[in-house]
Amino acid sequence: MPLLTAESLTLGFREGAPALSGIDIVLHRGERRLICGATGSGKTTLLSALAGVIPRIGSIPVFSGRVCLQGRDIAGIPRDELFSRTGYVAQAVEDQLWDLGVEDIIAFPMENRALPRAEIRARVRALMEDLELVPLAGRRVLTLSGGERRMVVLAAALASRPELLILDEPTTGLDPAARGRLCAALDWATCEGRGLIVAEQDPAHLSAVTESVSLIRGGGLSAPVQAASLMGEPAVWREAGLLAPGRQRPVRPAAPPGRDLLRLRGLITQLARADGTPVLDGLDLTLRGGEVLGVIGRNGAGKTTLMKAILGLMPAAGGTLEIEGARAERWTTARRATRLAYVPQTMRQILFHMTVIEEVVFAIRMGRTGEEDAARTRAQETLERYGLGGLAQANPFALSARQQGQLGLACADATGAPVAIIDEPLLARDLQGRHLLETFLERMTLTDRAVMLISHDLELVDDVATRLAVVAGGTIAFDGALAEGWASPAFRALGWGAPCGIGREGAAWAGCMT
Repeated sequence: MPLLTAESLTLGFREGAPALSGIDIVLHRGERRLICGATGSGKTTLLSALAGVIPRIGSIPVFSGRVCLQGRDIAGIPRDELFSRTGYVAQAVEDQLWDLGVEDIIAFPMENRALPRAEIRARVRALMEDLELVPLAGRRVLTLSGGERRMVVLAAALASRPELLILDEPTTGLDPAARGRLCAALDWATCEGRGLIVAEQDPAHLSAVTESVSLIRGGGLSAPVQAASLMGEPAVWREAGLLAPGRQRPVRPAAPPGRDLLRLRGLITQLARADGTPVLDGLDLTLRGGEVLGVIGRNGAGKTTLMKAILGLMPAAGGTLEIEGARAERWTTARRATRLAYVPQTMRQILFHMTVIEEVVFAIRMGRTGEEDAARTRAQETLERYGLGGLAQANPFALSARQQGQLGLACADATGAPVAIIDEPLLARDLQGRHLLETFLERMTLTDRAVMLISHDLELVDDVATRLAVVAGGTIAFDGALAEGWASPAFRALGWGAPCGIGREGAAWAGCMT
């Protein structure tokens, strides 16, 4: 008997306009299936239904068909039984976290099942060792980086020893080494007979631990095929709105940098590591007009801390900050926001208006009074540029994750701020999203503005950045041209392969991301 089946599953958020229609899935015990699709194609909706989150926890207007776990319709399985037999990691892992300790989060599913305390402790210890989470012991989860949080949630999903694992974009925010640990964990977990369904946009990240792949196209799901058979078929990926894996990227000559827009000297953060040393200690960095600075580093290296220190969201213990030549370390967060645009990985963290256009109007005005009509006209033009013109009156919280990312770019563009900081742009992982990101970067650099792009997607950094910075050891371990960066001791010390394809200055890289 199959472990999981979906029969004629139709899902949607508007009557008469289903996002997915007639979905059929058969997954056997021990089978590992990869589902790929562009952002907004319905991957998250499908996985939520397969995990029972829809409609057991949240409902949607269009839901028909059924999902069965070992022949039983999950609609009839008691909730505690269903969620102990399935392990689910959402795309937005923040939805599965509280401000608890790492061990508490991992133990929580087992405590809900009233397992003996000694067994809980043993399982937590084993999972932390298997996933290399021991260095995080005793930490509060809200002090962790995004990638570290994702690995903790994965450990919690594995804690109850579920029969089925369902993971939505699990490599998001993970550095190449962490992706390797994730793959090893999934390989170990499924060797014990668990089934695995995982949604991703880049099949290369998880091809080593999945046997077959199905593509979401036009609201339907293709029959599973061997992943290796599609790797050399770029047209298939393009039809699904995805970037083809392993393709070569064009070389783009970099323009000479302009004026200094952001200068950090001797930054020391109040936030410290377990041994008492500051997360960032004596960091220097300059960002100039016309630049796209790609910032990389291991999970927990301090990239998020650097971003928050610049934005004024985390206090500094020492150092100086200049924005357009003005000393700014004493500026309030609100004042910095007028000169520093910010696009977080999860946009809904900073949304608060009732309509999409009001978000952009607020970004334009930044608390200033007057010129309401002019601001609304400019906001509508900006929304059109980023593919949201028809959604001006929509609730921003009702947008898909990709559409919220588009809104983030629109707001950052509309502010006219000289510097934009973008954290892990998820929309850049499909064709349309990449086009919109490149539109934004072009508008910024051609007007002598600059972008700091924080990402673990090395191919994205190699493609769009003009300069590379490697964060390690509490400081900037390398700062310079990309071609030099990929060959630098600082990058080699990370233990990662260089990006696939053609690098800057025509250098061909033999190594690929793990």
